[in-house]
Parts: sequence; C-alpha cells; structure tokens
Amino acid sequence: MYVLTSEYVSPSELRQVSRLSGIHELLEFIAGSIRHVRSAIVALSIGVTLSGCAANMAATGSDGPDLSVVSREATRFNVERQLGSPETLKQQTNGDWVAIYDVEPRTKSNLARAAGHGTLDLFTFGLWEVVGGPLEVAHARRVLVTARYDKSGKLLQMNSKPKPIL
Repeated sequence: MYVLTSEYVSPSELRQVSRLSGIHELLEFIAGSIRHVRSAIVALSIGVTLSGCAANMAATGSDGPDLSVVSREATRFNVERQLGSPETLKQQTNGDWVAIYDVEPRTKSNLARAAGHGTLDLFTFGLWEVVGGPLEVAHARRVLVTARYDKSGKLLQMNSKPKPIL
C-alpha cells in the first residue's frame, strides 16, 4: 500500500483514493463472506447426503426370523428352515444334539426413534450419524440361539441370548 501525502496529491484526488480503498475493503469483506457461505453450503450438503441412515434403520426394522414361530414340538428341519444352518452342531453323550444358530432377529419399526434420529440429524447438520448409526446397529444386534434336540430331531429346549459385541 502506498502512503499518500497532500504534497503530491490534491485533496479531491485523496478523497477519490480514500473511496477506492473503502471499496477495496468492502470487496475483500464480500469475498471472505462468500468463502464462509460456500464452506457452510458444502458442510450442509455433506451432512444432508450422509444423514438419514440411523433414521432409516429405525423406521424400517429388520426382517430376520421370527423366533416366536418355533414351537416346542418343532423338528430340527422346521427350526433350520426358520433360522438357517447352525454355526455349530454337537452330539451329547446321551444322544441329544445341541445346535447353536447365529441370527439377526426380527425387529419392529419404531417411528418415534426414527423421528428422534431425523431431528438430531437436522440440528447437528448430520453429525448425529456418528452416534446414531452405531446405536441402531447395536439395537439390531445378532442373537445366539441354542437349541437342544432329542435323538429323533424333536426340539426339546431353545434359549437365546445377545451375541457379544467383541
């Protein structure tokens, strides 16, 4: 920037340069504001693009097997048709069979939870997904189902417990 003194410049020229300097500062301010607005628009776009996963998971639920359908008189064939093949199958010394199934149980949709995730997504510009996504995955956690069958394949006992996360 040049230093102007009244020795070399007339007062009218000094006023004109002063006005130009103010316009230059104004243009710099506008350019800086545009950069901030552009950054905010990019952040909002990324947030909107990435948001909705937890809300979608809560709203749709999952279509796993329905464990309540399996009755006490079911055969091993009927249980495996519902749950799939067992992870492990061991025969006990008395001749009974113990099968362990790893299943993702059926979960109902929960619109209140979905609305909560959506609201938090909106107010945190999508950052809630960092917390909400793992929460929904943990909510639909896999289950280990242990079934005991007699020698003929008839279901004697069935227990289920959440699968450990680690």
